[in-house]
Amino acid sequence: MSEIQFLNVDLELESKNDISVLVGELAKKAIVLNYDKDDYRQSARIEADTDIKTPDQAINHLCEQLESCSRNALKQWLTCSKRTFDIGFNSGTKPKCFNQAIKSDTLLRISAIDAGMEITIYPVE
Repeated sequence: MSEIQFLNVDLELESKNDISVLVGELAKKAIVLNYDKDDYRQSARIEADTDIKTPDQAINHLCEQLESCSRNALKQWLTCSKRTFDIGFNSGTKPKCFNQAIKSDTLLRISAIDAGMEITIYPVE
């Protein structure tokens, strides 16, 4: 029997423009899982590099990293067509009920930086 569990929050970015300064600054205090560039777009997936136990903590940690970025990095943030916090969970058969809260202050923070939110649930293996 596997248990449902929170895994992490990935910040997903996509832009038709250069986002190298933004990704570089976020890499100082977060983990860049991937950064892809081609002739048409750039995309990155970034997660917190600290031991975080809840989605709310992870989102706030990533917001803090974004808020400390330079003006040039923030300009690149604004060019992104995708700015999404993707909350990942492993599925499971127990407990019977599982929940994780996102506080209203965190939702306001996400909205203030014009980002979105997704939930990804990975199947039981």
